[in-house]
Amino acid sequence: MGEQKVVISLGTNLGDKLKNLNTALGNIESYGSILKKSRIFSSEPWGYNSENHFLNMGLLIKTSLDPNQLLRKLKIIEKQMGRSPKLIKSYQDRIIDLDILIYQGVSMVDEDLSIPHLKIKERKFSLLILKDLFGNKIIPDLNDSADKMLLKCNDKSNVVLIDEK
Repeated sequence: MGEQKVVISLGTNLGDKLKNLNTALGNIESYGSILKKSRIFSSEPWGYNSENHFLNMGLLIKTSLDPNQLLRKLKIIEKQMGRSPKLIKSYQDRIIDLDILIYQGVSMVDEDLSIPHLKIKERKFSLLILKDLFGNKIIPDLNDSADKMLLKCNDKSNVVLIDEK
């Protein structure tokens, strides 16, 4: 398969959030080379209520791991950082959440992994991450620009840029 470009989103809403993002970023670097980092955004929890706002960012990486290998590595990072297993089916606060948003040239849906991420176009923070990474270019595998997807997005949550890199 060779090396493929992948977009990973990082989210955290517990503990030292900036430290959590940096720790996860450092761990992800061991599985692929980071081509580009988005800025960091603060966002309200999506899909559930919590007092704890998230910090979100995205990475464009190049990796030789296939999608399922990469997912396993991301789950190991989450566990090492102290993310507890889901006890309920709904969303909840978490130390770290690592999602594969796009894996270049791959479209798949199974019980463990969906690429592109099923909720990518529904979440304002995901689209802002993509806008940071791709500008106004057509995003590979989504056949649309982030700007156009943002216009169609119904997510009205408050997402604020907090960091310039």
